[in-house]
Amino acid sequence: MNWRRWQVFLLLGLLPGFIPAQPSTVAYNPSPQAALGQYVVLGWNDLGMHCMNKNYAELCILPPFNNVWCYAIKRGARPEITSQGVTLSYRFPTNTYSAGKVDFWTYAPSLFGVTLPANVGLTGHGLTGVLDWNGSAFEVTGVPITPFEDAAPTVEQPYQLVEVTLKNTITGAQLDQTNFVVPTSVEIHCDTCHHEDNETPDYNILKKHDEENHTSLRSHRPVLCASCHSSNALGTPGVPGVKSLSQAVHGFHAGHARNITCYSCHPGNQTQCLRGAMFIAGKTCVDCHGSLSQVASSISQGRRPWLDEPKCGSCHDANHSENPGKLYRNSTGHGGLYCTVCHGSPHAELPTAQARDGLQMTRVQGQATYLKDCTVCHITVPTGAGPHGFKPVSSVEKWATYYQ
Repeated sequence: MNWRRWQVFLLLGLLPGFIPAQPSTVAYNPSPQAALGQYVVLGWNDLGMHCMNKNYAELCILPPFNNVWCYAIKRGARPEITSQGVTLSYRFPTNTYSAGKVDFWTYAPSLFGVTLPANVGLTGHGLTGVLDWNGSAFEVTGVPITPFEDAAPTVEQPYQLVEVTLKNTITGAQLDQTNFVVPTSVEIHCDTCHHEDNETPDYNILKKHDEENHTSLRSHRPVLCASCHSSNALGTPGVPGVKSLSQAVHGFHAGHARNITCYSCHPGNQTQCLRGAMFIAGKTCVDCHGSLSQVASSISQGRRPWLDEPKCGSCHDANHSENPGKLYRNSTGHGGLYCTVCHGSPHAELPTAQARDGLQMTRVQGQATYLKDCTVCHITVPTGAGPHGFKPVSSVEKWATYYQ
């Protein structure tokens, strides 16, 4: 377990002895390939979609919590990942506040035992700030971004754009700037099944839970689901003998719900969070993850939700698989770069069905697809083998011939 996970434990106080889509109102039009300078900044989000509640008065499945990752690369014949002498700052130009768009800050003391300043998340970070070097990349965790932009605070836009600026720490000179998607959505349709007169869907869930499991959740609102049901996403151990949140939810709905799909709970029919190259190739959630009952049964057989997930190597050859024992989002490849910086986040592998996902790659290489232009980082086309062992021929564009 790394130190950042322990920071969350400490802040949340959840372990004994520890404190632990709708169209945007702003037009983002891909511009022609930019002229790159001495440095290029490339960023990514660790997940194809972060989910959160819209309302927190009754229960909390997940809080506002998003992560931003970046590289500062000094371009050259031998590019270098730079961590010294540069500063990376972030902001959301069209989404400058979160408190009031959702009621998380009202109920955070009851749910997580902390009183947070408005627009500050569980790790102490806000909607603007500086990324820290974590030993392998620049990162900021727990950014409390919501899918509601300032100009239309009731219209969901799940594909939020963060702006990251790279500057010389001493002179303050801007070296490069990029924009990329930091996705988040509240499209969790509990209301499809949980609706009764004069009851909110969340209250109905607590009532049904009390009736079927002989609990008294309605007397302890708001309820953090992960306080009893362990969640590797939040890092909560849960109550011994109680199923994990993933096993409980998938298993229960597999046996009780009819006509339910992944998008009945995961974002969603409007959001369409599965949007990457696998989706474009015709794959569905079930092709990789299995059915509701299969997801639940795999956990009962020892799979750890969030930590043990489908692998690229299950379908692709060894030359296109993850590092041993690591997930795709944690794996590295060419030049020690995370796979996600070139290929995109899980469920959003480039190219995707969402135009915003392609903005960064359009800026640096003129194409909204995976990073295949060697000269984004290399000043000249290298002669040696590149990612996955492929070797450029005479020009960067020839990569497409080898990597379709």
